[in-house]
Amino acid sequence: MKSELIEDLVATAADYSPDAIFLVNEHGRIRHVSPACEDIFGYSPGDFVDQFIIDFVVPADQDATRQEAKEVLAGRKRVGFENRYRHRNGEDVYVTWSARWLEHERLRVGVARDVTALRRRQAAPPALLSVLARHERKVLELLLTDANEKQIAERLGLAASTTHSYITGIFRKYGVRGRAGLMSLWLKQFSNGIGIAQSDGR
Repeated sequence: MKSELIEDLVATAADYSPDAIFLVNEHGRIRHVSPACEDIFGYSPGDFVDQFIIDFVVPADQDATRQEAKEVLAGRKRVGFENRYRHRNGEDVYVTWSARWLEHERLRVGVARDVTALRRRQAAPPALLSVLARHERKVLELLLTDANEKQIAERLGLAASTTHSYITGIFRKYGVRGRAGLMSLWLKQFSNGIGIAQSDGR
């Protein structure tokens, strides 16, 4: 197989990957991003190119991110570094990275996986989840991302009607009218560290 064909296949695979792939030069300026960045961060690839990647990082995570970048530039392959980026809608996105330095190309390649739903679920007060059945919790994880109802159904392998029924049930159990209300409730409980059962008992 010719090397040009292999390169084309690799590029095609990157375009269809659910993870965002970044190419960043030694000065921290973005040279290329894969299409998945728009699903994860809300920005189109064109919004990223020629910008400094550190400018998209949540300020509290910038120092650690700069230190991690130095490790990569030193030629060390890095896996599992986690930081937060600011989504275009203003929310924080948690991503975990695999990165390495490409000496010949003078670029560092980083693969970013969105773990926001996982982090929110892990940080949630237990009482907030206790009112949900197992299948509803899986739907909730995706409701707390940008996935629409159709995408949630596809990712979980559910019928559209079943997914809609689960979502309606989640809204009813939390006493909210829609997704905006759910997010508001979730963020409030997360910031206060207080579960629904605790707040109802006051």
